[in-house]
Order: sequence, then structure tokens, then C-alpha cells
Amino acid sequence: MTRLLAVADEVEPSLHSRNLMRHEVDLVLACGDLPFDYLEFLVTMLNVPLGFVPGNHDPDLCPPGAIDSADFTRPFGWHWDDRANKGPQGCVNLDGGVRVLAGVRVAGLGGSIRYSPGPNQYTERQMRARARRLRLRDMRRRVKDRAPVDIVITHAPPRDVGDGEDPAHRGFATFHTLVAKMQPRFLLHGHVHPYGKHMVDGKIEDTRVMNVVGHKLLEI
Repeated sequence: MTRLLAVADEVEPSLHSRNLMRHEVDLVLACGDLPFDYLEFLVTMLNVPLGFVPGNHDPDLCPPGAIDSADFTRPFGWHWDDRANKGPQGCVNLDGGVRVLAGVRVAGLGGSIRYSPGPNQYTERQMRARARRLRLRDMRRRVKDRAPVDIVITHAPPRDVGDGEDPAHRGFATFHTLVAKMQPRFLLHGHVHPYGKHMVDGKIEDTRVMNVVGHKLLEI
């Protein structure tokens, strides 16, 4: 059993302090739009693997010449220090890749729907292409390791499963296909702030879709 701390979008003072040590976790997954020094604090204090994807308010971490952050040649993603603009130190950028962290197979796709100029924003067509590349990388991985992905982390939610109707918070329809093909146990996302409302988990087939804005603790 792996105990997981998932975070996104909002810095929580209770975690950005020594109170963090009350949480005994094996893995941290971050779903975007968090300051890099916050992620560095979490990975340093907890001393466990931390995987993340960028949100639409994060800086562009693409290497020079890349079309987007899924356009790279390594089959299983890359570590933060491969990026032109380095991300949080000690953390693993999962955007467009699949990695095994603390015994959990995690795939990631960062970014939101395009609604303004800026990095980490994609049209539905662009995200469909990114999701297709991610599935191909996962298929290559499963030639040797037949186990399916346990968790997919994204910044934006799937369309009509916890997203918003305003242009900035609309989800991606292609995530439904991604989930159907990869069949993870969980899809974790951020981007949609609950503002005090209770967010009900959604489902796509057998996959539990969970908004982790702020933080959530779960076991897998």
C-alpha cells in the first residue's frame, strides 16, 4: 500500500510548515500551478519522490526547439534538470511521460485549454496529439512491464467531469479516450478551484477522477 499526497493550485500553510511532517506519505504528486519553492519544500521535508506536471500559470519548461513539452525523444519522460528553464529541484517532471515512483506507475499531461497567450495552453487538437504520444510511450514501456498505469495526473480535468463552462476552465474531451485506453485507477487534476464547495469525485468507466486543489491524501 502506497500512501500518496496529491497537491495542486493552492499553497496550504499547514503543509508549508513543520506540520507537514505529520503526514507519513510515500509519494507526492503535484498537478500544476504551484510555486516551485513550495514543491522543493515538500520534497525536501518529506524526502520521498515528487512527480509533477505544469499548469497554465507555470513557466514554459520545454527544451529549445520543442513544439511542446511532449515533444522529446526519451521514451519515459525526463528529469527536471534536462529542461532549458529548470523546474523544481529534486522533482520529476511527468509531463508527457510515464515513470514508476515509489512503486506506483504514473503518467502525466500538464497544461490547460488554450484561452489566452502564454505557455502550457493547448487546443483540443493539440492535447489529442499529446495524449496519443503519451499512449505510444506507455505501449513501448509495457513491452517489458505489462502492468498498467496506476495514476494519470493532469492539470486540467476531463471535459464534463469536474470542469467549468467558462473558457479558461473547460476540460479536455480527449482525456476520456486516454482513460479508456490506459485504464488507470485514478486521474488526479487541479485547475478548477472549489472555493469552499465540496467537490464530488467523478468517474470515467472504472477510473476515479479527483480534483486535488489544495491537497488530498489517498492510498493505492
